[in-house]
Amino acid sequence: MLILGDEGHYHGRFPWVTATLIVANVLVYMAQVFLGEPLTNGFSCVPEEMVSCQDLVGTKYHKVKRDVGGRYDRKGEYHPKIETKQYPIKHYTGPFPIHLTLFTCMFMHGGIFHLIGNMWFLLVFGRNVECAMSHGRFLAFYVACGLAASIAHVLSDLHSILPCLGASGAISGIMGAYVSIHPLNKIKVWMGWWLGVFEFPAIVVIGIWFVLQYVSAFAGLEGKVYRDNTAYWAHLGGFCAGFTILRGMVFYLQRQQAAGGQAEDEPLAPVEHDAVNPRQVIEEVPNPLETSVQSGAPDPFATFLSVQTMRKIQEKSQNGHKVASN
Repeated sequence: MLILGDEGHYHGRFPWVTATLIVANVLVYMAQVFLGEPLTNGFSCVPEEMVSCQDLVGTKYHKVKRDVGGRYDRKGEYHPKIETKQYPIKHYTGPFPIHLTLFTCMFMHGGIFHLIGNMWFLLVFGRNVECAMSHGRFLAFYVACGLAASIAHVLSDLHSILPCLGASGAISGIMGAYVSIHPLNKIKVWMGWWLGVFEFPAIVVIGIWFVLQYVSAFAGLEGKVYRDNTAYWAHLGGFCAGFTILRGMVFYLQRQQAAGGQAEDEPLAPVEHDAVNPRQVIEEVPNPLETSVQSGAPDPFATFLSVQTMRKIQEKSQNGHKVASN
């Protein structure tokens, strides 16, 4: 299964923050290739360093339980043969204070395919989320989700000495915001050579992804055998942070608008620069009071404009028409 793209809600804006983040991640990965382990392991997030507030330096040994080949009994039940092995982990000097790795780790990747996968998800889901916010809010939102993901990973295993790196935690936060803003947006998914390409609502695609992360995270806690090196708790932490921050942002902006604290010329959602004409506003912004959600239509959740705000816009438009007719 491969996500190919989605419907665009760009409001005439170019998502330059998303593009800049992709370039930054690529440049950092190139630096990792040239500088090697001293940069990668030194600036990755290590839970033990966060808890002890000390920068680990030198070779440490990580104990891992692995299934080295079990057997099936006559009833068909599998009995694993578990052995404990130790793997050396090299640690290098990191930034000062060492807690800065909570931030630096979100720009590094463990391999080229890790980088490509994360940047593709950032490109697909980041564009519409950025264009639903202002550029500055989106950048702050991205960093906040990345930090929340790093903290969630640390809390999942406080004394782990394994370096954690990758932008997937911050991107998971973007996916949480995406499903909140565009729950019915169509996502194109390639299901294989035999089935081809299908379109599913974002809430279905991201919902399935979230369930897989949830199951894998708890399976990793309860399982006795090492499964993979994916930071599932970072994904869950970033997703929940993104969804929560987005809903809190919408609530705050609506309260600001209702209290009159926001200037009339500062839109809650991006609109065209010539949207000062009330007649153009009514045509371009979907009305949540009258518009029903249809497949393929612009998602009414894509705007942060509240119902009260839409009523004010309609009243101003009606008053303007009356004055013009008189």
